[in-house]
Amino acid sequence: MAVGTQLGLLLWKNFTYRRRQRIQLLIELLWPLFLFLILVSVRQFHPPFKQHECHFPNKALPSAGILPWIQGIICNMNNPCFRQATAGETPGFVGNFDRSM
Repeated sequence: MAVGTQLGLLLWKNFTYRRRQRIQLLIELLWPLFLFLILVSVRQFHPPFKQHECHFPNKALPSAGILPWIQGIICNMNNPCFRQATAGETPGFVGNFDRSM
């Protein structure tokens, strides 16, 4: 038996079973449509807005050591967003916390 035939028979059997329970079938057909309409209405009433590219200051990971890791957490507590690239975005550069204390 081909895969298409098996899938068709399985869908027919499922629909026949669901057709006997009309309220459940109606709910199963209308529920995804209802959720989709909610998504469309939210999208129309709240259109997307353009936001500039964000560059965050680098933060050391725990593998860099305890002191750079704690300094990264404390010094960047508010997590600012910059339009330009930050100083620590070069590959292989661990931290820019030399003058932080």
